[in-house]
Amino acid sequence: MKISQEAQTEEACQQAYKQIYDEIDKRADNVKKYKAQQIYYTELSKAHLHEKSYEERLALASSLNGCEFKTAKPYKKAFSSRVHTDHFHHIGNCDGQVLALRRAPGIWLICLFLSVLFFPAGLGFFFEGVFHGPNWLMPAALVLFCIGPWLTYKLWEQLDWLDKIEFNRHTGLVRTSHTLLRRPFYVPIEDVEMCEGPIIQAARGGGEMGTGGLVLTKYPAKFWWRPTIATFGGMERDHWTAILKFMDINEPIHEDVHESIEKHYKKDKNAMGTGPFPEVMKKYIDPEDKQVSRWNVW
Repeated sequence: MKISQEAQTEEACQQAYKQIYDEIDKRADNVKKYKAQQIYYTELSKAHLHEKSYEERLALASSLNGCEFKTAKPYKKAFSSRVHTDHFHHIGNCDGQVLALRRAPGIWLICLFLSVLFFPAGLGFFFEGVFHGPNWLMPAALVLFCIGPWLTYKLWEQLDWLDKIEFNRHTGLVRTSHTLLRRPFYVPIEDVEMCEGPIIQAARGGGEMGTGGLVLTKYPAKFWWRPTIATFGGMERDHWTAILKFMDINEPIHEDVHESIEKHYKKDKNAMGTGPFPEVMKKYIDPEDKQVSRWNVW
């Protein structure tokens, strides 16, 4: 029996590796096709990228926020270097126009709390129906047990965008997420810095997690104090500099980000999950292969 299980495990691993290699071969064949069609190295217009200076984008952000900016007091800790490390390029949910970064738990925490409430409520309905209550309490208990968590998951899917910070490569602006007491506001990418915190080590070699957070050097004057932007799971310098590289319109989007762009194209969803895939980015993707067909994705 043990040998049989080991054989099944080995066969499953071989099958998984085969799928990976088949996908690599397929993508390589597609690239050859794009080169033969003379579209792989053809540069497209960059007109959709902003040509505004920092001062112009700061004025645009002020207009969108409905107030001027004020300079924040010096932060108590040093900011992380903005020089890209070239060690890390994957940046998460990205459609080529926008990168969506989830802040510290907000809507997710509320939905989790609601899901947890369904369990004692269903348990209470169940025992009440068994010992005292009318017959309809039993089906109600089953609904709370089975459908309740699914409903809260669907609620989270619909409201998840409220927790996301938007880095817009085409405008050079960052839009903060919603919070309980504050609406989102816009700020140029130059006024967002990262402050590195300690690395948290998991017990028994279970990995590590950075605790860096984003800090604003300017913020809307209508706020009494500097808003904080805590990111979900923390952040490390490599991730932050990869985001900065994505926001740099003088460089094409790194090929490690193409997979995320293609994923959103297949689902016809933008990175924030609030609408369809950006029309301006479709010209970089082959509609048949669902694969990025350009070398330089601007």
